[in-house]
Amino acid sequence: MVLRSFGVKVTKKQPLTLDKFEKFFDLLPTCAASDRSWTVTRDEIEAKNFDLKAVNPNAKNTEDTRTPEELLDLIEEKGREITEAIAILRKPTRV
Repeated sequence: MVLRSFGVKVTKKQPLTLDKFEKFFDLLPTCAASDRSWTVTRDEIEAKNFDLKAVNPNAKNTEDTRTPEELLDLIEEKGREITEAIAILRKPTRV
């Protein structure tokens, strides 16, 4: 991976280290601009109609679409399974 705009080559043997951020940390307390800074006003963003909502378009829908009747049927079915399992466990076993 090469961070072209910073002139930094990042590899497994050359990881990104804190010393690469010296200038950033020097400017941070004063919020000063550098030759690599860019600033955009809120009005400019709104004028371009950027969609800045925090919504993942690839997220899968996790909403339960089953009807109340389907849920009740499922509960009854699971209740029967539990009853059968309890009956099996209560049977005396011979050792």
